[in-house]
Amino acid sequence: MIKALFIRGMLYYDGVSAVEYEWIKALQGRVSYDYALLDPDKSVPEKESAVKELGCQIYPLRYKSSSSLASHKNRERVLGEFLAQHHYDVVHIDTDLLSRYDVAKVARKAGVKKVIIHSHNAMRDLHGIQKIPLAAKLERHLIGKYATDLAACSKEAAKWLFSSKDQAKVRIIHNGIDRAQYTFSKERRQKLRASLKISDDTLVLGNIGRLAEQKNQLFLLDIFKEVARLTKAKLILIGSGDKETEIRSKIAKEGLTDQVILIKATDQVPDYLFAMDVFVMPSLYEGLPMTLLEAQTSGLPCVISDVISSEMDFPGLIKREKLTTSPAEWAKLVIDTAKKSTFDRKQEAQVLTKIGYDNQESAEQVYQMYVGESK
Repeated sequence: MIKALFIRGMLYYDGVSAVEYEWIKALQGRVSYDYALLDPDKSVPEKESAVKELGCQIYPLRYKSSSSLASHKNRERVLGEFLAQHHYDVVHIDTDLLSRYDVAKVARKAGVKKVIIHSHNAMRDLHGIQKIPLAAKLERHLIGKYATDLAACSKEAAKWLFSSKDQAKVRIIHNGIDRAQYTFSKERRQKLRASLKISDDTLVLGNIGRLAEQKNQLFLLDIFKEVARLTKAKLILIGSGDKETEIRSKIAKEGLTDQVILIKATDQVPDYLFAMDVFVMPSLYEGLPMTLLEAQTSGLPCVISDVISSEMDFPGLIKREKLTTSPAEWAKLVIDTAKKSTFDRKQEAQVLTKIGYDNQESAEQVYQMYVGESK
């Protein structure tokens, strides 16, 4: 059996944690997984419990630092000591950070034969030292130098994390989900809407994701305000993050407290998707967002920003709009999309397998990467 180690910051209610969970579940008996967490105190206990139930060991790696440079060095030292004590055939680094080349470097130095850096986002802005000319270029070069294998959830995510000369080496492995879990249920829709006191004639918009600048929920509130001016509507906003205080303040300021339902990150995502009428995602950038895949699998029509990849579009379910378009125009498109939706929501789940995003298929591709030769 292959022994594999995921090295992550934390386990959370995010798309990457969900994808890894599906791989662990699908590859039981062939791959034994563990986790090394670099920021373990931010993990969600429920997520840790879920992977432990599948047989994973979780190792929290803590290190003190007084500066970013010291943090970098201490992280390498602590991780190196850990890998010297534990043997793994594969180190799998799911990330969107250019700086994670250092984790790959330590793993290679420790003698790990297969070291994978797997890109899961397509960022647009550089931060910190990466703003210095050639710094980002150097880090992309170092990723290619230390990783034995490169993978990405989409072409855009590959372009973000890896150098242009390494693009030919990248394996595109779609993020897969469990189709049965997201197949629409009218009964569960009605039950959740009743619990939230949402009437049948109310248009429900939804958005799921970190409350962060990338996800652009402050602009979503501007869109929803226009929607609510035109029709009876509510917004279900699921997530938590550093923009939460600002978002809550804006909801109160705009007088939307009774119309916006804020839900902390939850494992009850399918039921909330069933309760929605249209999914709205005005993100500033994305790799291949799992929540958008889940929304489509549940049969939801989706209105999204035009910067989001079209690699996983279900036929007819996606409408795109420019981020420079006014909230009023977005609102008209949202309402029009919801009104004209004639899809059999239950049948849409079958499209997932047809376009190659079933969790079993993506897990098999991951396994083949583990046992195959490096490109």
